[in-house]
Amino acid sequence: MKIFVIILLFVAIGCYADDTTDITNKVFEKKDKDGKVSFRLERIYRGKDMVMMESFRPNAQGVLVLGTRSYWIGGDLVMMESDDHKSGKLDTVVVYNPGKDDMEVFTRQADGSVKPVSARTLQAYKQQNAAVSDFVRTTLTGTNMSDAELSERIQETQQKIQDAEKQKTDSKQ
Repeated sequence: MKIFVIILLFVAIGCYADDTTDITNKVFEKKDKDGKVSFRLERIYRGKDMVMMESFRPNAQGVLVLGTRSYWIGGDLVMMESDDHKSGKLDTVVVYNPGKDDMEVFTRQADGSVKPVSARTLQAYKQQNAAVSDFVRTTLTGTNMSDAELSERIQETQQKIQDAEKQKTDSKQ
């Protein structure tokens, strides 16, 4: 009888854990001139609160792949993983301290270990974070923008990110 009760308990917990009826996804896709998706942004909500966001971009073969995944708690970004080297793996881990408006960045090594980045590289990440934070604050939190306006904001933010990316590349040389 005890075993039956334990099994029943695990089944009940499993059923409760799988309940995702309050999870919704909102998707934005930008298409190129040929009508092929060149950027995809997926926001995942639990009720009204965004809890995760993923962005996808084409790899060298033109296949849309995961580029970043960010995790949110109470409206604050707390962690993000990204594929900065376009290797197909989420090789950069960024941990945020929203209360202090600070962050730390680590790179995932081939053996799975993580190491902190240099101070100069961290500064470039902070510039990128400022651009993304501005984008999220002005476009994704309660404002209704047309697809054209959203597309323009994405391009502006991508340019800021690329400028900071150049700084990261320069710091490695």
